[in-house]
Amino acid sequence: MTTIQLPDVAVTMTLVATLQASLPHFGRMVDQCGDPAPALRQLGLVHWENGRFDAAAQCFAAALSLAPGNPDLWRDLASVSSAADRDEEALTAIRRSLDLDPLSAPSWQTLAGVADRLDDAETAEDAYRRTIALKPEAAASHLGLGLLLFRKKRYDDALAAVRASIAHDPVNGLAHYALGHLSFIASDFAGCARAFDEAVRLTLPLDPPTRQKRARALTFQAMIEGRVRDALRDYPAIAGEDREDLEIITRDAFSVLSAAGHLEAAAEIGRMRLAERPDDPVRRYLLDAVLGRAMRAAPVEYIETYFDQFAPQFDGKLLETLQYEAPRRMASLVVRHRTGFGTMLDLGCGTGLAAAELAPLGASLIGVDLSAGMLAEAARRGGYAELVKAEAAAYLAASRNRFDLVFAADSLIYFGDLGPLFRAAAGALVPGGLFALSIELAAGDGFTLQPSGRFAHSLEHVRSTATDFVVLETVESRIRLEAGRPVPGLYVLLERR
Repeated sequence: MTTIQLPDVAVTMTLVATLQASLPHFGRMVDQCGDPAPALRQLGLVHWENGRFDAAAQCFAAALSLAPGNPDLWRDLASVSSAADRDEEALTAIRRSLDLDPLSAPSWQTLAGVADRLDDAETAEDAYRRTIALKPEAAASHLGLGLLLFRKKRYDDALAAVRASIAHDPVNGLAHYALGHLSFIASDFAGCARAFDEAVRLTLPLDPPTRQKRARALTFQAMIEGRVRDALRDYPAIAGEDREDLEIITRDAFSVLSAAGHLEAAAEIGRMRLAERPDDPVRRYLLDAVLGRAMRAAPVEYIETYFDQFAPQFDGKLLETLQYEAPRRMASLVVRHRTGFGTMLDLGCGTGLAAAELAPLGASLIGVDLSAGMLAEAARRGGYAELVKAEAAAYLAASRNRFDLVFAADSLIYFGDLGPLFRAAAGALVPGGLFALSIELAAGDGFTLQPSGRFAHSLEHVRSTATDFVVLETVESRIRLEAGRPVPGLYVLLERR
């Protein structure tokens, strides 16, 4: 931590004498206070207000040399140091202030702001929460906390914090702006449009991407209300010069509304999209999923077509937007039980996100996927001894007693009944081999096809179908975000009997 060296008292008194001689008003302040420290602080505040940050810091440091136990002076020094982009110095000063007065809400607020600027999210969050505990009406702290949680993709908590900020300060345009973005993530499209309109009313202009989001929100809300065709007809006029291609709007509307549970609207959009391309396996399967039709597995042609189209954007969407971390979590699960393997299989390897996690566990890694586009991305990433284009169950069935580890991160979500795949995996593993997998978690005993087109499975279904395995460990945790909310999942480690 940065050390702050205060001037000697003698140096400060020389400064005071100089200021008294050159600034009559300062001399009168010293006479009124009977102590130079408050006068130095007042002069520092004047310098700070006029953007003379170095002069302000000099005054505050001089005052502190005379009154080192004054927490408010340390907070002033911290604040002006932060304004001058000297955040490490600000951090030292504000911690000193809090050592002297740990119940000061303004000092915790200052610490929160400094830590936020230093990207110390944990310290900032704690400081915002301490400020709010001491001063519940501190609208700026509620907003700061909300923006921090927004960046951390903790959207529900962020939304609650921003709403609390607006409750205490309803005329802050930035808070309404943040509320608009968070409401969109929460699928509150009417609330999104209202918040953006309020931000504009409070003189905070919207940038083009935000105006596009507002137009989408109004369009999606109309679709939810049963006016799908009217919404698409009216969209160009609502969006104006910010309008997007209608094909993109209908595609994203189908995805967003199905994820948010507005299945009637999503189904109508899905029928329209399928009518445009009746032979499209992606549109057909996803409409079937939204309509809740019974299926045992995702069709091969859907998986192949969808992931070929998705491959170039796959990593960015999965890692940044959806907060996907299954390979890391599963690898951690594996190494708790075993750390060395001969031949490993990354089943449904996709773009090869698991390769780096599996590399320390063995020298030979084979990747299998149905999508040529995904395999091309995995080849560019590297780490595989071999990459094979094949259907997962068929490849396992043709590989007898070959693998010491089968690793299936987010692959089983495209199978309904897991029994056939588990039997094929058991045949492909050597005795005692491990099978690590992730599933989206379903209630009840079986499995269900979700509107997303992915299957969710219960732990009971895993146990009842994995009869060739011993369940070594299960860990319940989120798999990814869906419509801004965590998707409950299960990480499972099996051992072949």
